[in-house]
Amino acid sequence: MDGQPELNLHVLGELTATRDGAVVDLGGRRQRAVLAGLAMQRDQVVTVDHLVDCVWGDHPPANATGALQAYVSHLRRRLEPDATARQRGGVIARAGPGYVLRLPPDAVDAWAFEAAVESAAGQAPGDAVCTLETSLRTWRGPAYADYAGEAWAEAEAARLTELRGVARERLLATRLELGEAQLVIGDLEALVKEDPLREERWRLLTLALYRAHRQASALEALRRARAVLADELGVDPGPALRALEAEVLAQSPDLDGPRPAPTTPPVTLLPRPRTPDGLVDRDDEMALLRQKLDDLADGTSGCLLVEGPAGIGKTRLLEELRRLAVSRGVFVRSARSSALEQDFEWGVARQLFGAGVDDLLEREERFAVLRGLCELTTQLAEEAPFVLCVDDVQRCDEASLQFLAYLVRRLEGLPVLIVLAMRTGEQQQADDLAELVADETVTVVRPEPLTEQGTAALVTDRLGRGADAFVATCHRMTSGNPLLLRQLLRALADQGVPPDAAHVDTVRAVGSRAVTSLVTLRLRRMPKAVTTVARAVAMLGPMADLRSVADLSQHSEEDVASALDLLARSEILRDGHPLDFVNPLVRDAIHADVPTGERALLVERLNRRLKSSSSSADHAEAPRS
Repeated sequence: MDGQPELNLHVLGELTATRDGAVVDLGGRRQRAVLAGLAMQRDQVVTVDHLVDCVWGDHPPANATGALQAYVSHLRRRLEPDATARQRGGVIARAGPGYVLRLPPDAVDAWAFEAAVESAAGQAPGDAVCTLETSLRTWRGPAYADYAGEAWAEAEAARLTELRGVARERLLATRLELGEAQLVIGDLEALVKEDPLREERWRLLTLALYRAHRQASALEALRRARAVLADELGVDPGPALRALEAEVLAQSPDLDGPRPAPTTPPVTLLPRPRTPDGLVDRDDEMALLRQKLDDLADGTSGCLLVEGPAGIGKTRLLEELRRLAVSRGVFVRSARSSALEQDFEWGVARQLFGAGVDDLLEREERFAVLRGLCELTTQLAEEAPFVLCVDDVQRCDEASLQFLAYLVRRLEGLPVLIVLAMRTGEQQQADDLAELVADETVTVVRPEPLTEQGTAALVTDRLGRGADAFVATCHRMTSGNPLLLRQLLRALADQGVPPDAAHVDTVRAVGSRAVTSLVTLRLRRMPKAVTTVARAVAMLGPMADLRSVADLSQHSEEDVASALDLLARSEILRDGHPLDFVNPLVRDAIHADVPTGERALLVERLNRRLKSSSSSADHAEAPRS
C-alpha cells in the first residue's frame, strides 16, 4: 500500500526479509520454516497440518497447533512492527483451514524471478538479455538453502533450480543470437561441466564454437557429448545434436551468426545494452564516455584508454560504453585479449572483424596486412560510425597491437572511436603498447577507488542500508576497490550477515575468504620468486623491510627489490615505505595461502632471525603464524 514500508522476502538463498532495506530478524529456524512454507504456496491457503509438517516433520509436539500460532504471531510482529495487534495479519492472514501469505508479486524474489523469466520470452533479444541478467543476479545461493534436504521443501527448491538452469541457457542462447559467440564460450563450458547430461548446453556450446570460427573445437564438443551420454546413460545424442553435427560437417550457412548489414545495421544485431545497477563514483568517467559518443556522432574520431589496477572497474566502464552506444544506434566491435591467446597472431583482429578478414591476414608482408585492415576500417566507417573496443589490451597479441597503434595515427576524418582498457602492473608488449599509449591523441582515464559514500551505496544495494561503522569497515578492508568490495558483499550476502554495527568483526573474517582466490590467482601469474617475496612480506608484517624480506625469502636484495617493484605495480603492495599491502584483505589472503610446509620453514627462519637480533627494537613484535 502507498505510504507503507516496503517489505521484501528473499528465498533464493537463505531465507531473509527486509523492510525499507533493513534486515528483519525472523527468529529461529522453525519460525522461519512457517514463512518458507507459506511463500512456497504463493497466494494459496496453506493448511495448519502442512505448516506443522514443515516445522516439525514426523515429530510434532503435543500442542503443535498452539506452538504454530505462536510462531505466526511472532512473525506478524516482526514483519509488521508498526501495526497494532488488531491490524496485524495483513501479511500472514488467517484463511479457512490455514494461513495465506499476502505480498505483491515483486515482493518475493522467487516470484519476481519466475515472472522475469516468463516475460523475457516475449521480449526483443537485447531487452531479454537485460531482464535475464538482472533476475539471475537475485540468486544468493540455492533456493530455500536453510531447508535443503527437507522433504517438504525439496520439490519447490528443485523447481526453482531447474528454472534457473533454463534461464541461464536462454540468456546464453540470446547472447548467441546477438552475435556474442566469442564471449559466451567460457560460460557455456561452465554450464556443460555443471550438468553434462543436458543436451541443450552441448548444442549451444557447439554452436558458439562454430560461430567463433573454431570448427575443430565444435566437432570435439560433439564427440565429448556423445561419449558422456554413452557412458552415463547408454544412449546416443538426441535429434537436435545429431542434426547439428551434420550441419557443422557440411558447414551449413544456417549455422552462421548474425552479420551487420552493409548499411545501417538492424538494432537487434547490435551488442546488447547492459543494466547499469551498482555503478557509483563514476560520474566524470560516464560524462567523458557520453562526450566521446557525441563527438563520434558529429564525425569526430578519438581514442580513449581506461587504465588502472585489477578490479578498479575498467571492464565495467567498457560495458557502460557499449550500453550507451547501443542506445544511440551505434555499432560496437568488441574484443578481449587473453594471456592464453597472446602468442597467436591477429587474435584480437579476428575478434574485431570476424572471419571476413582471414584472406587479408594470410598476406606474407606484415605491412600489407596493416594497410589492408586500415582500409577495411575506412570502408566500414564510410557506411556508419562505429566503436572498436578492446579489453585487457596489455595481453593483446603483438600483431593486433601493431594494427591498433597503426590505426590510431590514421583516424583523422574517420567516424571511429577506439576504446581500450589496460590493467597496470602486468607484463605487456612494452614497445608497441608504449607507442600506442604515448600518442598525443589518446585520452587516458584512470578511475579512482570508491569513496566511502560510494561504498555505502553498494552496501545498500547488496545488503540493505548499512550502519556507518559497518560501511567504514568494508571501505577500509577493500580500500575502495570495486571488485574486492563486490566479492566481500557477495560473501556477506551469501551468509546472511546484516549490515549493522554488531557484525563489523565479521567483515574481516568473511572478506579474507572472499578475496583469497582473486589475490592468489593474480600472484600465480607472476614468477615464483615474486610469490615467495609476497609471502615473506605477509609473514613479517610490520617488521618487513628489504633486508628482512631478503633473509626470509632466501633471495638477493637485488632480486627482492625487483619483486617488490612488480608487486607495487600490480597493486598488491603499496608503493613506498614502509612495506605494506594495499589493504588488509590482500595481506590476509596471501598469508592464508602460504602452504603448511613453507609456513613452517618461514617461521623457523624468522625465529632464528629474531633470536639473532633480539636486542633490536625493530624486531620486537612476534610473527604472524
